[in-house]
Amino acid sequence: MRALITLEPYARSINPYDLLARINCGQIVECGRNKCIIDLSDCDTNILTMLRDINYVGHISIIDQIISRDLDTLFVVAKETLLGLIGNGDGTFKVVVRRMDKKYPVTSIELAKKLGEYLAQFARVDLEDPDYIVYVEVRDDSFIVAHSTRDLFRKRREAIPSDWVNRVVGIVDGPKEVYEAMDLVQLSHALGIEIRLITNPLIVDRAFRALRLGSLPRVRIVNIDEALNGIDIPIVLSMHANYNERKLIEVSREAFSKGLRIGLILGNEYDDVSLNLRGRAMYEIRLGPMTGHPMRTTIALAYGISVIYTTWLMNQ
Repeated sequence: MRALITLEPYARSINPYDLLARINCGQIVECGRNKCIIDLSDCDTNILTMLRDINYVGHISIIDQIISRDLDTLFVVAKETLLGLIGNGDGTFKVVVRRMDKKYPVTSIELAKKLGEYLAQFARVDLEDPDYIVYVEVRDDSFIVAHSTRDLFRKRREAIPSDWVNRVVGIVDGPKEVYEAMDLVQLSHALGIEIRLITNPLIVDRAFRALRLGSLPRVRIVNIDEALNGIDIPIVLSMHANYNERKLIEVSREAFSKGLRIGLILGNEYDDVSLNLRGRAMYEIRLGPMTGHPMRTTIALAYGISVIYTTWLMNQ
């Protein structure tokens, strides 16, 4: 049995023989481009579990065949691989293609779509959480056809549930600088949360251009009357507030139990939240110790979101 091991991006400098030392068996067949092919013929039956438990191992696939770059042959071999996996059972699958040879005229997405449509005659497709993965790697002179399972191919990484993203909204009152808008756009991009900016649209346009991004659907420019639309619990974050994180935790628990949506309202790098918006909030909360120095807007928003999500995790 030969396994195709993909390493995590941070492990590019790992000596492949460190991998063998950790599992105490196997032979390196090939290594490069953040990947290794290892012959595991002399290893115990639990070797794949051992490999999966190594932190810097990203994906694991079992190689079925290495074939010439002929599409007809690829379709035949991929079908054999899939049927061998599902047998007479009822398993779902997806196709993953990696194009190592960038000169190959068909993109990874196009080839995966074509192969997936063909294989869908024999098993059900599930792009989100399949039982099996048919893995194809396009090399300079060959196709590697391999397979994997749900638990073997990728790590089970714990993460914040995606449905929580829509339950926290950031509202920023009057950002004036392009760098501030850039920070907020990047935060929205990284966490997927909606951020509403009460500001001049030109500032946001310049931020998008500086980041070389198209418009992001989760960053919106609003006026003060639209800012709190759809928000159940508006909260001002301000260094001048009386309550601290204890109140935010208490309110977060209420929001979690009732399925409510929280809006975190912040000022900009120069000014605190306006009296108009403060008058519409249910609570005012300060974050962090009494240093006398305000947080940057993006830091305060990220801090507040982390308190909310941590509270929700503890209440699951």
